[in-house]
Amino acid sequence: MTRAVDTAGPRLHVTVAGPADAPPVVLLHGFPETAATWRAVAADLAADHRVVVPDLRGAGCSGFAPPGTDAYATADLAADLAAVAATLRLPPATVVGHDLGAMTAVAWAHGRADQVARLVLSGGGVPGVGLAERGPPHLRAFGDAPPGAVEAAQRPRLRDFLAGFTGSPAFPLDEAVAAYAPPGRLVAAMGRYRALDRDAVARRADARPLAMPVLVVAGGAPDLTVDTVTPLAPARRVTVIPGAGHYVPVEQPAAFAAAVRGA
Repeated sequence: MTRAVDTAGPRLHVTVAGPADAPPVVLLHGFPETAATWRAVAADLAADHRVVVPDLRGAGCSGFAPPGTDAYATADLAADLAAVAATLRLPPATVVGHDLGAMTAVAWAHGRADQVARLVLSGGGVPGVGLAERGPPHLRAFGDAPPGAVEAAQRPRLRDFLAGFTGSPAFPLDEAVAAYAPPGRLVAAMGRYRALDRDAVARRADARPLAMPVLVVAGGAPDLTVDTVTPLAPARRVTVIPGAGHYVPVEQPAAFAAAVRGA
């Protein structure tokens, strides 16, 4: 089932599956992903969870930041998700974030610990806790680019541009190209990178430890997620899934779903 959920910012497109009275799990995508990237994991978890999968602000079928703003910081996205949880009347949920979605998951957990029972993070570092120093160079390159510059440069070669991120035959590249081809979608996606400095300032101003259990799911070996979340969650656990790289949810969806169940 899909539905539209109004927030104080944009209207979000949200997919909901599984028994209404089952424990809730919320799946948050990164880039160049959308909610559709979670399809296999969501279908698996829906057997015994109420699964909620939004297209985050600016992505997929969801609305953009309000006109005249560049409101793509994790605090903005977390506020959207708090509204989704309230609208759907979710009890405290297992929140799963991949890539940029992991950063949003941490921000939501910090701001609304009453809505987040546990965190599962994969493939995404935490701004303000070593991400700038340890992260890949495209974080800074995209963050420094003026709004619209990346879209203008890359739309003529969009497939090659997105393929450079995915690097996995399991990744649904055709879906990603279709999702980010419409005008404005790459501008919005780059808004998340432009907001990383704001995210870092916010995290340094609020260095409280995370109040809930944290599981990091890594492909092949512990990664940047482990390094940057540990200061906020010293007792975090780590599950390494062999045979996967950065895109664990699409490369090993059954193992990923099993890890979420054990969180």
